[in-house]
Amino acid sequence: MFDARSMRLIMMPTSNVRVGKNRLGFTLVELLVVIAIIGVLVSLLLPAVQAAREAARRMQCSNNLKQQGLAIQNHHDIFKHFPPGGYNPWGAVGSWATHILPYMEQNTLAVQNTNNNVDILRYRGGPTVFFCPSRRGSQANISQGGRYLMDYAAATPATSPNSWDQFWFGDTWGMAWEKSRYYGVIVRGGPDQTGIWRGNKSKIANIIDGTSNTMVIGEKQLSPVRYKTGDWHDDAGWADGWDPDVIRYTGFAPNSDRQYDNQGGWEGYRFGSTHTSGMNILLADGSVRFLGFTVDPTIFNQLGHREDGSTIPDDY
Repeated sequence: MFDARSMRLIMMPTSNVRVGKNRLGFTLVELLVVIAIIGVLVSLLLPAVQAAREAARRMQCSNNLKQQGLAIQNHHDIFKHFPPGGYNPWGAVGSWATHILPYMEQNTLAVQNTNNNVDILRYRGGPTVFFCPSRRGSQANISQGGRYLMDYAAATPATSPNSWDQFWFGDTWGMAWEKSRYYGVIVRGGPDQTGIWRGNKSKIANIIDGTSNTMVIGEKQLSPVRYKTGDWHDDAGWADGWDPDVIRYTGFAPNSDRQYDNQGGWEGYRFGSTHTSGMNILLADGSVRFLGFTVDPTIFNQLGHREDGSTIPDDY
């Protein structure tokens, strides 16, 4: 017997059923929230990307110095002395940077130095290893005359920090300085246009303090607003003679480019860089180290001196 009560069909009144509609987009609040989240992520990611790029540029800068160091060592192997530093500003016989060209696969550029006169090279783009990628392009030149610039310099020491003047010894343009002795690895001197050597000459045997304790080349301090226009110490370029374009003084502490106009003068003689906390330096053994701007001024000057007998701490 069929009991209809056991087969009940429960039906809800159609008037009580809510039919939803499909949503086709975000509300304004949701969109703003998404944008805010993306902005936070970008703000977190951007510094990391910039830091990675700067680390790569700093590594390239270090490699630039390694190539310069290898060329300097090759020059010493052939001539039994380090490349000369030249003997006056805008000197026609050039400085260490022009003398190492043949050992950097730059013979095509080197042979343009006819009659021992590097004036023609001032208007030729120097090797890319002469330019720090964190600062300016490899074809950086100033508008006044089209001379090509330089981001690195050889080191010459003072007798003590902040003492002056063992850079010129009172003679900028003449030859009276020949009676003075220079104590860097790259020294003031070199062949004149007749081939006669004038002034100092430096050899590995002169580095009494040890090649791993003596600085040869470092990055220069420059004004950020004049990277592409040049300055009084950054105008003759890489083909200069004994001049702050290619020679700097360890008698003054190194500093960041960002501190250029806030350090009491002597900016044109200082080492430094555009890197965040320090600069790359080349040692006489061919190694490259990153030196913090907080380095003790006495230790920094000792690094530039090849035979002062000082002990350089390992953690400098």
